Amino acid sequence: MSGAWKRWDEYWDLYARAFAQPLQASGLLSAFVTNPCVTGAYAEAWLRSMVGSMLGLRFRISTGAVIHANDSTRDVPQCDLIVWDPSEMPAIFESSEFALVPIFATRAIIEIKRTGTRAERQKLTEQLKARQNLLRTVSQMDFVLGVILNDKDDSQPLFDDEHPPTENWLQERLDPPVIRILCDNQPDRNGIMAFIYFLAQVASWQPAR
Repeated sequence: MSGAWKRWDEYWDLYARAFAQPLQASGLLSAFVTNPCVTGAYAEAWLRSMVGSMLGLRFRISTGAVIHANDSTRDVPQCDLIVWDPSEMPAIFESSEFALVPIFATRAIIEIKRTGTRAERQKLTEQLKARQNLLRTVSQMDFVLGVILNDKDDSQPLFDDEHPPTENWLQERLDPPVIRILCDNQPDRNGIMAFIYFLAQVASWQPAR
């Protein structure tokens, strides 16, 4: 590896470390509390804040449910994070971070897992497939994402040398994509960059008129 490429590689490693630092247990939060319910709630709030910092000028970032006119049973699933556009249609109910969002205003859905195990990954994949049905068009089906905040299973990397994240990684996968921010409490650079790419694609997508 040339010196220039080495410096470029080190730059993105440092970027990933800076991005993920608030989530790492070695941060200041763990000096005050180690209860996983408390630290996990903080991690989920941090993720919503990060999505909002990239998308919030145009979109709302809420937790709640996506509502479709054909939901006859009203037994709709709860979604961890909904990206929606109030200029398309206002929420049915909205209070603070909670919203019941019409399908016509929904832009993306993100489901969050605090840790990743083999069983949890499989459950998350099935959950994401169901969430794809909550989006309005086939072209939007790529905008469903699973995020593992701190993966504990390094034997199953989500991206590796044989399957790196590419410019078309959202469209290349048969299952909805899953990324991780940390792996064994260390930043996952590929996962972080894929997460940022996902949000950039959500922001740039234009619905057909």
